[in-house]
Amino acid sequence: MIVLKYLLVGAAAVAGAAALPSQSQASEWGCQVLLCLSGDWQGTPSCHPPIYKLIAAMKAPGFNWPTCPQANSSAARFEKYEDCPAGWQAAGSYDSDRPGMRQERNICRISSDRFTLPVTFTNSRLGQAHDNGSRQAQIEINGRLVTAKIQITGNDRGHSLVNGSTYYTISRSMRGKPWFIEYDDANGLRQKSWFNLNVP
Repeated sequence: MIVLKYLLVGAAAVAGAAALPSQSQASEWGCQVLLCLSGDWQGTPSCHPPIYKLIAAMKAPGFNWPTCPQANSSAARFEKYEDCPAGWQAAGSYDSDRPGMRQERNICRISSDRFTLPVTFTNSRLGQAHDNGSRQAQIEINGRLVTAKIQITGNDRGHSLVNGSTYYTISRSMRGKPWFIEYDDANGLRQKSWFNLNVP
């Protein structure tokens, strides 16, 4: 954070001497946004004005994310859910390859033949999915027990992604900080900073 701060301050001073006023102001704001969002902006009063300005600007038509050329920063991107555990794939609750169907990838799933850790099955029925019953199981992920559903895909009029396969599925956790920006640090290494835009 400190290295990034010195990089941005020094680069902004050099760029400001050669840039037109409007370009300099846009670059300065973009660098302020990057610096604030790389730290605890909610707890830093000096960061409130540039970030409140950002939040207001995001509601306007034609909004473009302010970037910091000196740090080669990207526009922010949004990822609602946490990554799936290693070996698991993100999927929709009722994954399908039907044309025009796009579903939120709000679960993680793994084929039962690829999951090698112990599984404890239960007898509870959780409803129907593609005319197959769905059961519950306790499985181990990263050293802790997690409740998973057992999803069986069958021949759903020829539209199933994989016919006759069994998967374990778990819900994907939502990120507390769903936005991220990428930028180059003082050593030229690409970094990623996660943040939220919750107003304190």
